[in-house]
Amino acid sequence: MAKRSTIIRNWPKYLLQWGVLIALIVFITGIIPSEEAVDPEAYCPMGGLQALATYLANNSLPCSMSSLQVMMGIALVAAVVLFSKLFCAYICPLGTVQDLIVKARNAMHIKSIKVRNGSAADKVLRIVKYALVFWIFYMTVNASELFCKNLDPYYAVATGFKGEITLWMSIVSICLVVVGSFLIDMFWCRYLCPLGAISNSLKFWIWIGVLFGIYYAANALGAGIPWAALLGAFCILGYILEAFHAKPKFQILHVTKDDGLCNNCGLCVKKCPYHIDVKSVHSGKVAHVDCTLCGECVAACSTKALNIGICKPTRSRIWNLVPAVLTVGLIAFGMWAGGKIELPTIDMKWGIETVAEDGTVTQLVDPDALQTTSIEGLRSVKCYGSSMTFKAKLEKVPGVHGVKTYVKRHSADILYDPAKTNPDKIQEAIYVPSKFRVATPDHTAVPELKIVTIRTEGMYDKMDINYLGMQMRLTGKKIYGLETEFACPLIVRVYMDPAEELDEDWFEEIVEKEVLAMPVHGGGTNDIELNYKFEDYEGETGRISTEQFVRNMFSPFSVQWKSRIEAAEGKQQYVYEIVDKNYEKPIILRNMPFLSNHLSRFDGVIGVYLDLNKDLQPAIRIRYADPMTEAKLWELMTMETWTITYNKDDVREEGAKISFKTPGVSYEYNG
Repeated sequence: MAKRSTIIRNWPKYLLQWGVLIALIVFITGIIPSEEAVDPEAYCPMGGLQALATYLANNSLPCSMSSLQVMMGIALVAAVVLFSKLFCAYICPLGTVQDLIVKARNAMHIKSIKVRNGSAADKVLRIVKYALVFWIFYMTVNASELFCKNLDPYYAVATGFKGEITLWMSIVSICLVVVGSFLIDMFWCRYLCPLGAISNSLKFWIWIGVLFGIYYAANALGAGIPWAALLGAFCILGYILEAFHAKPKFQILHVTKDDGLCNNCGLCVKKCPYHIDVKSVHSGKVAHVDCTLCGECVAACSTKALNIGICKPTRSRIWNLVPAVLTVGLIAFGMWAGGKIELPTIDMKWGIETVAEDGTVTQLVDPDALQTTSIEGLRSVKCYGSSMTFKAKLEKVPGVHGVKTYVKRHSADILYDPAKTNPDKIQEAIYVPSKFRVATPDHTAVPELKIVTIRTEGMYDKMDINYLGMQMRLTGKKIYGLETEFACPLIVRVYMDPAEELDEDWFEEIVEKEVLAMPVHGGGTNDIELNYKFEDYEGETGRISTEQFVRNMFSPFSVQWKSRIEAAEGKQQYVYEIVDKNYEKPIILRNMPFLSNHLSRFDGVIGVYLDLNKDLQPAIRIRYADPMTEAKLWELMTMETWTITYNKDDVREEGAKISFKTPGVSYEYNG
């Protein structure tokens, strides 16, 4: 009955804890269908803090991180500094699971192993989570990837062990959560949780602030202290304060105790998840590094000697609702701010100044003279890797000196010298002409196509022509392809049946459709928001033979080895050809380098090609000579596992990238 009473008295905690756990189970298991995949890390403050650290150290965000996660991390910091470890008490699913494990163990009348707070064993065990903090943050910042995913038990379970995990690390972590918490109360939270270590350190925020202040002041004076040294100092200082001081003082909220009402029953210590010695505290605030303001001790107190308050004991029970309300408010703020604020995925500059070995700085351009231009709709800029690829392209553009990318809205702010370039020249330099085949015409029935030219804005990413082409494909009109050429506005050439008559209004309607309902495999559609603008209609501007159009739209592949050509000189050579209309798909072109890499290991293979044959059918061709044979070649191509050489020290056995079902034919190679 007492347990039921405690749950009822502390209902805000259980409402939030179980509500979050149930919500995660519902959405992750798909009980409630969702068109978008649920990201189990979307609201994780630990990922947000790693992302923030990476941004401060490298001016970049890890690939999978967004401003939402960063703001959730900042919300956690604010909660700990001002109030307490509210996330741990009211939100964290691992804390909830440990609570349930403890309740299950108690129901089975199994005694736990007691590790007294402040004991030698307690101090030694607390080192582990700080070592994990250093390891995780060091690896994350160096790789710009969230290393915690390798071992986070929550992430492993939430993704069904299909996420970016290291299996053995995840299994060990889950076992430690379950078995460890069964043996020792709150084992994961007290001794292993990296987020718990960070939260405990932040309770001593004045000392941590002094540490960061010293670091930044020293570097401002030219000390050049690496960020890893700051990380190590943070972990060491945090551990010392937690293990040997354990009583943070500078927080607004505390559990408060009124000695006049306390009967020293000790029930508060028994009910506290961390077994903080509340009964030994004299009138005033209960200050302990492990306290999360969970309210269990308050709910268990039969004399109402304990309450949530600011400094002095209070008898007002309304304060006991404050931690839960603050938790909800801070989470809501983090979600709101995450939707309003976007940190750049990369923020990098170059070619502005040089620093000599003696520390002398030489300005190459006047920073005050630089200007910024923004480019929207860069759909290919969608992560850290693609942002760095975009940066590499910009570094080759004369007069460009920096870039910030925003992957959420697919845009970039580019820093440039107006004396050397301008926004139009920058767009032209980074633009790659694109083409998209809507359908393949029958060149025997339609010998030529007409070209209609339109002008558009907002289509400067290589994916835009694909989306516009898909819009036209869905109309069922006899449109066969699109091709772009840089200009302001952009030139878009539409290749279509000469008998198809489409006017300016039709093109304007298609171009300015705001949503593309992209059909997906298995049924349904994926809605892609578009923002293109129709500028001009030039009408028919030319004709092209259908054969030339088909060849122009096809992307061939060719690789051959000079040493093999020389070795086969004087021998009879052959071409092994497999024709399949599916070879025009982009995935085949992407995997041709793997096929050629695999086949290159065998003597007699001279070259590997993907092209159209004389009938305009896509075909994979293998040029070969003795000792290679047609039968051996087919055997090699249909192996379930290919051997891929990435470099001389990196040779991997990987699943076949292309499947072949019907054997091809060989014919003599005639040059």
